Amino acid sequence: MKKIIISGLIIALAITISTFITTKLTSKKIKYQSKSDDTTFSTNFIKASHQKTKGNNYMISPYSVEIALSMLREGTKGETFDEIEKVAPKRNIKTLAVKDRVNVANAIFIKNKYKKDVREEYSNNLKDNYNAEFIYDKFENPNKINNWVNKETNGMIKKILSNIDKHFVMGIANAIAMEEEWQIPFECKNTVEKDFTTINKKKYGVSMMSKNYDSSAAYYSDDEIEAIILPYKQYDYQTGKVSEEEGERLEFIGILPKDIDNFIDNLTLDTIKKIDQEKEYASSHVDIHLELPKFSYSFDFKDFKETLNDMGIKNVFTPSADLSTMLDNHPDAYVNEAIHKSFVQVDESGTKAAAVTYFDIKSTAILIDDIKHISIVFDKPFVFIIKDTKTNEIAFFGTVYEPDKYKKQSCE
Repeated sequence: MKKIIISGLIIALAITISTFITTKLTSKKIKYQSKSDDTTFSTNFIKASHQKTKGNNYMISPYSVEIALSMLREGTKGETFDEIEKVAPKRNIKTLAVKDRVNVANAIFIKNKYKKDVREEYSNNLKDNYNAEFIYDKFENPNKINNWVNKETNGMIKKILSNIDKHFVMGIANAIAMEEEWQIPFECKNTVEKDFTTINKKKYGVSMMSKNYDSSAAYYSDDEIEAIILPYKQYDYQTGKVSEEEGERLEFIGILPKDIDNFIDNLTLDTIKKIDQEKEYASSHVDIHLELPKFSYSFDFKDFKETLNDMGIKNVFTPSADLSTMLDNHPDAYVNEAIHKSFVQVDESGTKAAAVTYFDIKSTAILIDDIKHISIVFDKPFVFIIKDTKTNEIAFFGTVYEPDKYKKQSCE
């Protein structure tokens, strides 16, 4: 995916990276990346989020949060700006190459009577650089905001607000959503019940999809992980239609670590790049047997605000925040609440994913020669990443500690 009164929101959806600072998330030292790469925010946010969600299924969109933070930063000054800039430095956030296939939308919701208080420079900036849609209303209830969320997430996230705060001035929203088909779908008839072992060593039956690959998919392994890289359908950049020859695509990276918590705590962009650079394509040299459980879940990141605090973004959540680049006549405006919600579904046909980031701004005045026979079975907790193969932006990152329980289905 701002000194706004967001009892409104920053929606940042679905399937995403800059700098971190010191943290006291836990007594364990987490390795954060420096500003050496302009997309380290993603991996740093992943690691900070994981500290709050260990042992649970979760999915976040670093891409969405970074856009949301960027729009918020545009409206700040002084210490408020400096803290956000240190965690998520201003950069040219790359437009996804598959922009016609992944919906990314920005909206600004402004209460009618405060229209004149939103600074023109800020409004023009968001229109010109974020293609933001401006929506005006009385906002006596959250219906217009929730309807926008529902529409821009293709119905995967129905709402983010239950009510409108009486001090609501304006809201900022970024939404991202995708519905992509595998390049080569799994066959429903091959989905059977198999055991999945949880992190606590408990077993239960899941719907395990399976497929053999002699092309298309790719594989990576080292001393710590095994990974499968599955492409979604490729689309011609100009026409937006399926193209077998050329075009852009997203990819799904399923990662099976020996120690999932340690892997995430030490995740770097170099880790992801190494998987991409050293992967072995299924070919005459490698055949791959994959077993992957179906899964779907919604995630409400209740500790989102606390996570941003741990990363170093604090001032914007206090009455001393400086949102004067965004608003006139609201010297006490600050972000009162931060929420991140997401949804993911992976099945035989492909993947659906969406995410929402909400900031409530309140005022009282984010190759091998030998043939290899490889079998990779995701029968224990694993990680997945959905990224743009051209820009390398991480649209979604998630963990699966417990997939859906087995449910018999008809393949007719």
